[in-house]
Amino acid sequence: MIQFREIQLSDKPSIDRLLRRAEAPICDYTFVNIYAWQPIYQTAWAEVEGALVVRFVLDDEAGYMIVGAEDYGRVLTALHKEAQQTGSRLRLVGMSSDDAAQFARWAEENGGEEQFAVCDNPDYRDYIYSIEDLSTLAGRKYQPKRNHINKFESKYEYEFRELTPQYFQECLCLECRWQLRKAVMDNPDIAREHECKDTAEKTAIRRAFDAYEELGLYGGVLLVDGHVAAFTYGSAMSEDTFCTHIEKADAMVDGIFPMINRSFARALAERGFRYVNREEDMGLAGLRRSKHSFYPMRLQEKIGVRELTHREVECRALWMEVFGDSREDVDRFFIDVHRDENLLTHCEQGSVVAMLNIVELQTDYGPTAYLYAIATDEKWRGRGFASELIRQAIDVSRERGYGAVMLIPSEESLVEYYKRFGFGEPSYKLDFSNGYDLGTGDRETDIAMVLEL
Repeated sequence: MIQFREIQLSDKPSIDRLLRRAEAPICDYTFVNIYAWQPIYQTAWAEVEGALVVRFVLDDEAGYMIVGAEDYGRVLTALHKEAQQTGSRLRLVGMSSDDAAQFARWAEENGGEEQFAVCDNPDYRDYIYSIEDLSTLAGRKYQPKRNHINKFESKYEYEFRELTPQYFQECLCLECRWQLRKAVMDNPDIAREHECKDTAEKTAIRRAFDAYEELGLYGGVLLVDGHVAAFTYGSAMSEDTFCTHIEKADAMVDGIFPMINRSFARALAERGFRYVNREEDMGLAGLRRSKHSFYPMRLQEKIGVRELTHREVECRALWMEVFGDSREDVDRFFIDVHRDENLLTHCEQGSVVAMLNIVELQTDYGPTAYLYAIATDEKWRGRGFASELIRQAIDVSRERGYGAVMLIPSEESLVEYYKRFGFGEPSYKLDFSNGYDLGTGDRETDIAMVLEL
């Protein structure tokens, strides 16, 4: 068994030594992120075959990140054995394209890559920018940003300063206001005096502030009328690349985001940095638009891998055959959305011939079961297998206390079929713009049929 240890501040020199071997500028390859998010992901680390291996708890199962391996195959063999000994399956995160190529070679030598889901999820790609671009905002494409900044400068008394401990409490208060405003936007009926909860991000920020100097963090604050209206901080990844871990601002202040961005970029340029990694967009549509509006030089892939059961491999093949989806798209579902207990199947002659996935959503009905990728092998259609799975899914949803069951018919002809189970006419608008698209691919037609429980 590999002896993993909880991340401690005293581990920084040892972990930094291993992180310096990283060839890709991935934001997860920073001690700050590994340490600050430790309470959320129960992060632990070990040195395996000379490489840094970081273990996370992701969706109640272990995930591993490998950094700086000289012999990637030997590290993978050790982790695969570790997973088997702990009764889990191999799951890898934060892989570069070079890592993924080495994984593919290892997988072919150890039973074949078919037994794994592999995906370069666009939600996790890091945005890499030129600091010169962000500090000058030169050229026609940045004209809208310059207009926002000009408006900010004409409207407010402001000052940009280095982030120091004297501003930490104000920064945390700003984060609370940001959280509250987001909660109100998501639910207009929420009370304005809604309590500011300790979110995962706030926990990570506080943990970073508590060890700010020891972590080697550098940041800035934008003061408007003497008060913190925006703050940001990050850490160096190399001599020429900086990683911005956090950026928060009061959205009620016009032009605040491009202003804090440019101000910090200028400060980084003075320190000799040429590039900045501003981390991923997490699949949030608004954040994605914002990050693209600053014109990244490139997006850094972070590929994920998850070992599949034989049943899941069969379901992937059935899915691809019935719907014509790419393997990468289906693999993304199995890595980021799928839960074993939510996959219902029907087998004939020892093989999966029909399947259905339950995905839990939050809707106006409360926790809701969304039925997705309902499929039957063409050779076995007309025997009621899909109907059997739908009834089973409804029973499961009722037992779990869901408020409703929903689905989106892929064809208009299926509306009458689903009505037999108690679903009403398509009437409930679903929005899959954030994260994995569970709809039709066309937001206008993502109208669900509802069965209230």
